[in-house]
Amino acid sequence: MKKFIILFVVLTTSFTTQTFCQNTSASASVKNGQSVYESYCISCHMEDGKGIEGVFPSLVKTGNLTDKNKLVKIILLGLRGPISVKGTKYDAEMAGISMSDQEVADVINYIRNSWGNKAPLMKLNEVEVAKKAVVKGYQPY
Repeated sequence: MKKFIILFVVLTTSFTTQTFCQNTSASASVKNGQSVYESYCISCHMEDGKGIEGVFPSLVKTGNLTDKNKLVKIILLGLRGPISVKGTKYDAEMAGISMSDQEVADVINYIRNSWGNKAPLMKLNEVEVAKKAVVKGYQPY
């Protein structure tokens, strides 16, 4: 019985500690992403993520934030060509932004988990995979 109790306590403690560390790093990623957003994105997409209709697309509950591979490419390589966001058409160009893989993951985590958006967090190793991925219909700047 003592062995069972000791094993239970060890497993519970390990699980709790691991969960706490993951949540801490997740919240740190989103917080760091906010700083990246404020440095690079806020001037076009605005503080509230709503952009300027017809000029800079909204990032608020658009449904356009699900494809992590495309988001990585847009951030790093830019975007050109017509897109539609929440029924509004945009045909401006966005230049790519030079940033580290960690900054890319963090800003994506911030955007995809702010202003009512809810999405799984992007891990650092997923950024490298996304850079190599083929994204149908995507045109870099």
